[in-house]
Amino acid sequence: MEQPKGNLRKVQKAETRSLILKSARSLFDSLDYDSVTIRGVASHAEIGLGTIYKHFPNKLSMLAAAFFDDLKALYEDAVATIPEDALFKFQFIHISKHFFNFYTSHYSLSHAYLSHLFFFDSYWRDQINAFDDSYAGKIAEMIRTAQKQGEISLDKESDTLAQALMSHYFFVLINGFFRDGTANPDQMAAMLEALMEQTLY
Repeated sequence: MEQPKGNLRKVQKAETRSLILKSARSLFDSLDYDSVTIRGVASHAEIGLGTIYKHFPNKLSMLAAAFFDDLKALYEDAVATIPEDALFKFQFIHISKHFFNFYTSHYSLSHAYLSHLFFFDSYWRDQINAFDDSYAGKIAEMIRTAQKQGEISLDKESDTLAQALMSHYFFVLINGFFRDGTANPDQMAAMLEALMEQTLY
């Protein structure tokens, strides 16, 4: 059965967008940000330059879209693989290390993501902020479950504690990732665990 033309166009549009971002990631991961051009992405994807502009008005919006898609995919994969019988501390480290592994294994791409984060336009900043709020809510939910199981004191306010732990995560990420470009995800996870020990207990 043939799909309605409207649905087919949506599928084709989504496939083209995916192809553009795949090519953009490949170039950002092999070149520094300034060396990547929209024309270069079009050539890599083997599509017309005009097609790129139908999806993204500039290079920065392309980078923001790739970053946001990666954020969602990494988070979903990390949450899906959380060891259910582990203590909360190790569940949080599991999620965080999932991101650490990605960032350290795609240094050039991740450097472009993180160093341009504050330059994304309001649309993408709002999307990323909403993602962060949702993630903080998930962590707070996990904390409340841990409190019921006696792992974390009931005196700790779950939403505030979730924000504190996310602050630790960002500190470790920025400190480890930007210091010399040779960050080790195991060392980053160990630093995060040490900070968590001071906050959780």
